[in-house]
Amino acid sequence: PRCPRCALPQRTASLCAICRCAPPAFDATIVLGDYAPPREALVLALKFGGVLPLAGWLARELASEWIARPSSPTDNAARAPCLVVPIPLAPDRLAERGFNQSWEIARRLAPRVGAAASADLLVRARSTAPQAALAADLRHPNVAGAFALARHADRSPLQGRHVALVDDVMTTGATLAEAAAVLKRHGAARVTALVALRTPAPS
Repeated sequence: PRCPRCALPQRTASLCAICRCAPPAFDATIVLGDYAPPREALVLALKFGGVLPLAGWLARELASEWIARPSSPTDNAARAPCLVVPIPLAPDRLAERGFNQSWEIARRLAPRVGAAASADLLVRARSTAPQAALAADLRHPNVAGAFALARHADRSPLQGRHVALVDDVMTTGATLAEAAAVLKRHGAARVTALVALRTPAPS
């Protein structure tokens, strides 16, 4: 069982204490599993090994999870998203890696859930230190103000819409929360995080 909002593993499928007290800007999270052996090898091979076909597999599995999730037929906000957006990389990191692993997943996921996809709606407003190198209490300040809508972006697709925000790994949720907040400030009604793997909380 996981918290339906942040996907933190717990004993029951209800909101965790963190999401009850300080809910993040995203409304729900779908993950394939924990960032732990052997699954994390898939993300590492995609992210650092450039094994791009893995993005297609992850997209297919995330789409299946979306379709299988229970929802009320009257809950229009929880239905399939109208737009799929990846967490953007900083330009220098994108140039170094040659691709954005989140976009590689997002662009393959979108047609499976009947949504459009945008690679450049959301951009990095500033470079940040790698989140993986920081302690949990430093991650939220590190990404504060890190995202923005592109200046040329057509904002009309966001107005009152449901947006899927795609990333490869979720640890504290700081990056996704900051990006979701930007999307909501510009009109998104609901943001669902679709993430390959979720880092469990320390014991």
